[in-house]
Amino acid sequence: MRVLYFTDGAGIDLLGIRESVLRIPEVLTSLRRGQEQAKYVDLMQVMSLPDEDFRLVPSPLRTLIVNLVQRGLHQRWINRDHRADLIIRRINHRCFADIKNEVLNFIRSKTEGKSIATQDLHLLHFLSHVEITIIGPGYDEIEIWLRREISTRGDVKVLIKDVIASDPQLDWFWPKVKETYSAHMV
Repeated sequence: MRVLYFTDGAGIDLLGIRESVLRIPEVLTSLRRGQEQAKYVDLMQVMSLPDEDFRLVPSPLRTLIVNLVQRGLHQRWINRDHRADLIIRRINHRCFADIKNEVLNFIRSKTEGKSIATQDLHLLHFLSHVEITIIGPGYDEIEIWLRREISTRGDVKVLIKDVIASDPQLDWFWPKVKETYSAHMV
C-alpha cells in the first residue's frame, strides 16, 4: 500500500533547496499557476531571495510557496502513474501524536489482515508491504520517526522514499542538495 507524507516544507528556507526544486518542470508550472494567488508579489523573485531575506517573508506567503512546491512534486509523482492509499499532511504544524497514530492505525489494519478497500489494479501488488513517499522539501520530526521506527518494523515490510531522490530523472542532483541541507540541520 502506498502512503504519501507531505512534510512541513522547512527545507524551503534554504536557497539551495529553492534553486534545486525550480529545476523540476512540474514545480515551476505549479509556481507559475500559483502566481494568480500572489498578485502583488513575484513568486520567482521570492524563490531567489538570499536565505536571510527569505526568512523575513510573511508566513502566509511562505506557506503558499511550500504548498505550490509540494503540489508540483505531487503532480510529478502522479505523472509517473503512482496513486496513494493514504495521504498525510503536516499542515500548520499538525500534532506529532495525531500523525503518528494515523500511520500506526494504517499499518495495524494492514498487519491484522483487515481488508483495505482498493479496486485499483495498479495497487494490488503493493498489498504485501507499505511504501511511504516523503514529499518535502526538507525534513521534520515525522520523517525522522518514519525512517527510524516505522521502516524497521518486523511485522510488515516498510519502504520509505524521498519523492525527488526516487525519481530516476531527478536523482542526479538531489543527493548533493540533500547532503548540504542535512549539514545545515546538524
